[in-house]
Amino acid sequence: MKAYRKLIIVAIGILVISACKNETIDKIKKAKNDISNVSSIVSNAKEAQEESLKLKEITPMTNDELKTWLPENIENLSRTGFKVGKTGYMNVASIEGTFKAEDGHELKVEVIDGAGEMGSVLMTGIGMASKMEVEEENESKHLKTVTENGIKAKQTYYKKRGDTDLQFIYGKRYIVMILARNTKPEKAWEFVEQLNLENLIK
Repeated sequence: MKAYRKLIIVAIGILVISACKNETIDKIKKAKNDISNVSSIVSNAKEAQEESLKLKEITPMTNDELKTWLPENIENLSRTGFKVGKTGYMNVASIEGTFKAEDGHELKVEVIDGAGEMGSVLMTGIGMASKMEVEEENESKHLKTVTENGIKAKQTYYKKRGDTDLQFIYGKRYIVMILARNTKPEKAWEFVEQLNLENLIK
C-alpha cells in the first residue's frame, strides 16, 4: 500500500513538473512572438522613413498631369466628375474621380502623390501602416490584408451594402483609395487593373 501511495505521489509530481514546464515553454514562445512583433514594427518604421526621405526630393505631379492620367472610362463605367488638389491646403498633389455605370456599379478613385516635402510626411505614417498584416471580421464587414497582382492592400468588404474599399501604396509613392459600390472584391480589383496606375510612374 505504501509503495502504491509513493507511486501516486511520484506520478502527481511528474504531472506538476510537466505542467510547469509547458507553462514556461508557452511563456517563452509568447515572449519570442512579442519580440518578433516589436522587431517587425521597428523594421517597418525604419523602411517607411527611408522611403519618405527619398520622396521628399521628388517633385510632385501637377494638376494637369493628374488630370491627363485619370481615365474617361473604366469598363462600362463612365467618369461623372473629378477634383484635383483636394488636399492642396497641405501642398499635397491629389486627384479624385467618380465613375458610374447603368447597371448600378459606382466607383470612386482617389490618388494622393506622396512626393515633395508635405507628401513625404504624409507617406511616413501611411507607409508604415500599409506594411502591417491585419484581419478583422464581423456581421457587417470583413477587413483583411491582401496581395493582388503584386499590390499589398487593406481590403474591406461591407457585407450588407455590398461595397468594397481598397487602400494601398503604389510604386512606393502614391496613396490609392478605391471605393467600389455594389461591387465584390474580385470585381473591384478588375477595375484597379484598368486604371493603368503604371502610367503614374513613367
